[in-house]
Amino acid sequence: MLVSLFLALAVSAQLQPVPVDTVYLPLPNAPAQHLALHCARPAQASHKSVLFVHGASFPTMLAFGFEFAPGDSWLQYMAQKGYLACGLDFLGFGASSRPPAMSGPASDAAPVTDAKAAVTEIAVAADYLHQRLGMKDVHLVAHSWGTVPAAAFAATHPRALASLALFGPIVPVKSSAPDNQAQPAWWRITAQQRLEQLRFKTILPAGKYLLEPAVDRFWASAFAATVPHVAGDPNDALRIPNGPLADIDAVDAGHYPYDASKVSVPVFVVYGNYDDVVNDAGAQTFLEKFTGSPLRWRLRIDDGTHVMHLERNRRSLYESVNAFIHAAEELAP
Repeated sequence: MLVSLFLALAVSAQLQPVPVDTVYLPLPNAPAQHLALHCARPAQASHKSVLFVHGASFPTMLAFGFEFAPGDSWLQYMAQKGYLACGLDFLGFGASSRPPAMSGPASDAAPVTDAKAAVTEIAVAADYLHQRLGMKDVHLVAHSWGTVPAAAFAATHPRALASLALFGPIVPVKSSAPDNQAQPAWWRITAQQRLEQLRFKTILPAGKYLLEPAVDRFWASAFAATVPHVAGDPNDALRIPNGPLADIDAVDAGHYPYDASKVSVPVFVVYGNYDDVVNDAGAQTFLEKFTGSPLRWRLRIDDGTHVMHLERNRRSLYESVNAFIHAAEELAP
């Protein structure tokens, strides 16, 4: 009886939702602006942390922090594994500030939040984790476009990270030069349109559907709520920073804003077999460039698309990244 009671209490404790708190970090070069950092804390204090950075169109709490059920998100999963798990909203996304350019005509300013700016923002978050919270290790996990500034940060801040996990990284897909025409500050989409894109109907075989049910029910409305409405725009229009798309155009043509050989921490490239951004050949060629890394992993997970973190096989993604982080820690002196 006592053993059964103990087991029941242990299971109950594991199922308790881990709260996600948000802190706001000032930008040194833009004191009127702030970055939002969403963090789930482990039950026991830890000196190890995981910093997530999102992709080109939706912020942390629609990605790593999206709750499929109370307490069930990637952030909370990593907190339950003993890490301080934090997700950064880049400038112009989620709970971070909207730069003035996001309110004016798109043609009046340069693309908002490109990789160069995003590297500075990752540095602010990493410094907060190291200096303010006393984190000894920071493991950086990035998705899609976020892998571009994440790898650039790792290349230029060799002592700031313990590892670098790149989920669905952007790899070159064409040989032509990037378009040098002026790019707008922002672009526009509706939440329902973005949800429809996440279904990948033209990529997946007929009859295969991978999104978690909670995404269909709650994701679009939650996404719409993260973007402030601008007077004069259609009621359902969302303004999204265009810096990431400008970076993707450049990387598609083979122009990276970093030297991969300068990355000196363990690197993990993980992607789904239905990812339309990276495939086996592209991932292998991409990973081979990280010649300074002491550990390089590559994994393809079946039945996953470019947004596998929102799909039914997301736990395979969680587990593989967690295993890589532990392998990286084994290498540490």
